[in-house]
Amino acid sequence: MVKKWYSLADKVWHPSNLAKAAAAVLANHGAAGLDHQSCVQFGEHLADELAALGLALREHRYRPQPVRRVYIPKPGKPDQRRPLGIPAVRDRVVQQAVRQVLEPIWEPTFSDTSYGFRPGRSAHDAVNRLYDALTRGYHWVVDADIQDYFGSIDHTLLIDQIAERVSDGTVLRWLRDMLRAGVLEEGQIRPTLRGTPQGGVASPLFGNIYLDALDRAMEVLPEVIYLRYADDWCALARTQEAAEQALQVARGVVHDRLHLTLHPEKTRILDARVTPFDFLGFTFFWTNPGDTGRPLFGPKSAATERLKDRVRVLTRRKRPASLNMVIQDLAPVIRGWGQYFTISQHGEYYRLDAWIRERCRAFVAKRWNRSRALDRVWTNQRLADLGLPSLAAMRRKVLAQPPRP
Repeated sequence: MVKKWYSLADKVWHPSNLAKAAAAVLANHGAAGLDHQSCVQFGEHLADELAALGLALREHRYRPQPVRRVYIPKPGKPDQRRPLGIPAVRDRVVQQAVRQVLEPIWEPTFSDTSYGFRPGRSAHDAVNRLYDALTRGYHWVVDADIQDYFGSIDHTLLIDQIAERVSDGTVLRWLRDMLRAGVLEEGQIRPTLRGTPQGGVASPLFGNIYLDALDRAMEVLPEVIYLRYADDWCALARTQEAAEQALQVARGVVHDRLHLTLHPEKTRILDARVTPFDFLGFTFFWTNPGDTGRPLFGPKSAATERLKDRVRVLTRRKRPASLNMVIQDLAPVIRGWGQYFTISQHGEYYRLDAWIRERCRAFVAKRWNRSRALDRVWTNQRLADLGLPSLAAMRRKVLAQPPRP
């Protein structure tokens, strides 16, 4: 039987909870919302801001502002843009404070098939589990996509799901206000009738609560391995028939119970021994397509191209900077990309390292108006001593780690 929680508002506005929430929000250094107040400005008067916010919550005067809508290019699709909703800093603090109270209620009961935005779980865990399933013969894959997931969540259905465990009317009203705060776009404030803003602090928790019904329906299917990270999910089976049944069950839950839509052009069933597929930035494929091969995975080509595009920008030859400055800028980009992607066994890490070093040498050649023997002067070791990371070295470090249980 699910436990009901009747009094939570006082835990949300408790000074220690608000202080913890503010610390988490300010640590992200996010952009300003509709009121143009930055994290730095909020932090400069932190005690006064939290005192005023706590008083507004206790006196039931708190109302969230509309979010500021911005668009960013979709990774690998520069001609397409993804909407982000940026709440005001004070509203992000309240969302985080609510999340800190609600998350422990749901977290112990979430499915083990869910990996996104959960303590102690990561995208790497989901990727490794998928790869393990492929190695054990689960090569029929339901490769699915929920169309405009965060923009299509039914507010009433989400609040009803939360109300099954939370009976505190004040908290439920805050949640409704967060969802319906509206959005500022093109100079006009428009109502938000569906969805939760990508960029909202509480949105990941909302998303996991909303899709828990899908997790529960899929995890009990026989001969099917299902896993989900946020709105990205897939199911793997040993046979085509089991994969087709999994898709049928998922479509019923997504359409009928959650009022969402599976993207008709991006949802398919495939045999991974024949057809590569992508998941969480990696491409999974078969060597020697057919029964005699084995699965491998590596960075998507689009992910590699994004890294190279960033390196090109930082090493452009007319850039007014020293090589030391260039390497200082390159280092976090390379490390960030490598920390995510070098878990994969199929990556052109040595080739990428060589290409990045040549970009650095070409930068020096342009500055010094020299082009000969730079590889002898600016050796690999000298560039490494200046702080240039090596993707191949990062991969070797991954291989040296003991396997996870």
